[in-house]
Formats: sequence, C-alpha cells, structure tokens
Amino acid sequence: MAGDAFPKRRIAAQPPSHRRVGFTLVELLVVVALIALLMAMLVPGLRSARRQAKVVRVHAELRQVTVAIDAYMYDQRDKPPPTRSACGTDDFFQLPVELAESRFLPRSPDNVPQSDFPDLFQPTRTYRYRAPGPIWLNGTFFDKKNPRAFIWVPDDFPYCKSDVGAYDYAREDDPPSQVSYAVWSIGPDPTARKFPRVMGQQVVDETKFPLPQTYWLMNSHDTGIITHYRDQRGLMYMSP
Repeated sequence: MAGDAFPKRRIAAQPPSHRRVGFTLVELLVVVALIALLMAMLVPGLRSARRQAKVVRVHAELRQVTVAIDAYMYDQRDKPPPTRSACGTDDFFQLPVELAESRFLPRSPDNVPQSDFPDLFQPTRTYRYRAPGPIWLNGTFFDKKNPRAFIWVPDDFPYCKSDVGAYDYAREDDPPSQVSYAVWSIGPDPTARKFPRVMGQQVVDETKFPLPQTYWLMNSHDTGIITHYRDQRGLMYMSP
C-alpha cells in the first residue's frame, strides 16, 4: 500500500483564548478590606507587646541602678547616697551624682548634678531615687539636722498594699528606717489618673512616691510606677 493511502487528519484551529488578566474592582476592595481587618487585629497586639518590652527593659535598668547603689554603699559603710531636691524646679529625686563620681554610673553631660540614666518612659528625666536621711536641698547639703530627706512608708511594708503609713526621716534619734532606698520609673503615663495631684492644680504630687502600691503599674494594661526598693536588711523588692 502506498505511503499516501491514508490522508492526514486536519487539526481544527483553536479559537484564541480570552482568559481574564488582573482583578475586578470588587475583588480589590475585598482584599483591601481583609488587609485592614488583619491590621486592626494585629496592631493593638503589637503595641501592647512593644509596651511590655519597655516595661521589662525598665526593670532591667532599675536593677542596674540598684547594683550601682549597693556598690556605692559597700564603699560607704552601708550609707546610701543622699537624696536631691530643688524647690521650684524639676530637679528632684534625680539619680545621685555620687554614683557617677564613684564611676558606678556615667555622669550627666549637662550641669545638673546627677548620674546619666534617663527614664525610658520620660527621657528628659533620670530614673528617680530617694532615701530617708541626708539631703541636698537647693544646692546645700543637710546631714545631721533638719531638713531631712523623707520617704512615706506603708504600715504593711514591704508589701505596701496599705493606704495607712507614715513619713520616715531616719533622724539620729529615730528608730532605724525600714527602707534603705527606693528607685523608680514614672511608667508609661507620667500623668496617669491614679497619681495624686497637688491641691488645686493638675500637677502630679510625688510626695508619697514610690512605695504605696496604689500608684504602681500592676499589669500589662495598667499605668503607674515601676519600682525597686531595698530594706535595711539588704533584701530587694520590686513592683510587678
């Protein structure tokens, strides 16, 4: 049989494809809506995680400050550095410059006598410090006589849940103070509603800071003080 006995089958031409390319407006709007929904769900969680990371870092930095203070006290026969205060200014309860002079912390680059360790939640101020006893007040040092640095101590110290307490000045004829010193950060909101106000003003009254637990930051959604403090036996405590 000849090779051309079977005719070749013709393949019908296929019509050109008309497949869609891209998205319709409705599909784009759906995608945008889904992304917005996911962002709305994730952003608050990220913000909370970032805030909590700051709280953890503040605890770590306050711990560094207490180590510096304890090192200073070791050299000074267990005497903490004096508290500082200046009437009519924002310079009060700043970290003692003595810690920088002893090279336990860096010194502030400005003329304010303080160690350079800014509060993570209020970078224009250092972490706060106070200890009952000697005080630098308006540039003058007072040791043996009044005035004296004081700290308000709750009756149930070291738990500090009580709203009842007393000011401790650590005078020479007073019984030993329960508190050796305290350091703290003002926390996520320096003007938190839980903080007391100076009578007739909106200025935060820091007179009783930092030991009353009612002023503390207690959980990841709270505002308030973050504090570390030491009793006279050398035991350290901290807020949550």
